[in-house]
Amino acid sequence: MRDWIKKNNKQEENTSGTTSASLTIRVIGDRASGKTTYMASLARCPYTNSSRPLQAVEAFNKDGEMLVSQAQNILEQGLQLEPTPLTEQTGDLLDYSLNIILKRPFSLRNRNSAAQLLTLNINCKDYSGEFFTDLLYRQNDPLLDDYINDCLEAEGILFLLDGTVRNKDVEYTKGLSTFLDIWGQVNKNARKRRIALVLTKCEQPDLWVNRHKPKELAKARFPKVYAKLENWQQLGKGSIEYFATSAFGMLGSRQLEANVKKIRRDSDGVVAVLKDPSVWRPFGLVAPIYWLYKGERHPGLDKD
Repeated sequence: MRDWIKKNNKQEENTSGTTSASLTIRVIGDRASGKTTYMASLARCPYTNSSRPLQAVEAFNKDGEMLVSQAQNILEQGLQLEPTPLTEQTGDLLDYSLNIILKRPFSLRNRNSAAQLLTLNINCKDYSGEFFTDLLYRQNDPLLDDYINDCLEAEGILFLLDGTVRNKDVEYTKGLSTFLDIWGQVNKNARKRRIALVLTKCEQPDLWVNRHKPKELAKARFPKVYAKLENWQQLGKGSIEYFATSAFGMLGSRQLEANVKKIRRDSDGVVAVLKDPSVWRPFGLVAPIYWLYKGERHPGLDKD
């Protein structure tokens, strides 16, 4: 029954007044875009208070529990997560299932009732960065075909780009073009095709000051990717929205600084680890997932 719900992206309301919604998504992006770190930070849900929309994130399966463990035993220790390996078949991919629970004031409001507690049941596979690169260079490869076919089953795509990278706009656009062409051939229902372009590592100062203008940031950092997605949307092939996120957040209240220790910064962007776990405050992680499900932004989540 649970699998049927996931496939049909339905809502259910139980007697406790909780509305549950399911969504199957895929996370794609380059090797250093921070895909696994994004998911692990989301799964850990390290910082909550009464003003935040997010009440809790719960692991839904063994892979989800492993993700929480990685966040606790690696990220919170100031260590770096290992890159997601390229598997031999899609059945070997880690498949994270998480329950994202929003507090009542921030949840869906039904016409004839008070706001319901909303739980987003997210089923998400984490692809290695090589998958995105292989869209450019590997032809007639059974493994790549399996990856693409699995990815095309998703109801939403989280397309993560490292906001600190500046020299891969053309490469990303070519890979994205290949993916969009295939997705359009397989999925004919444009209303269900949604891509959330997520700029990661926005704790970096030049990104943080513009975090509430993610569309402008995306256009400035990746103009060709931006133009490709906007044209795709204008042609009625699907919907695109833009988000800025930080898996680690900031330190301080007035004189803010990134809550990271840099390992290196080069042409491939910034590589960093968490600096102070006691004030670990990720930014914007839930907003793109909510949009992929609902098709509209949530002001409370955009501020989170």
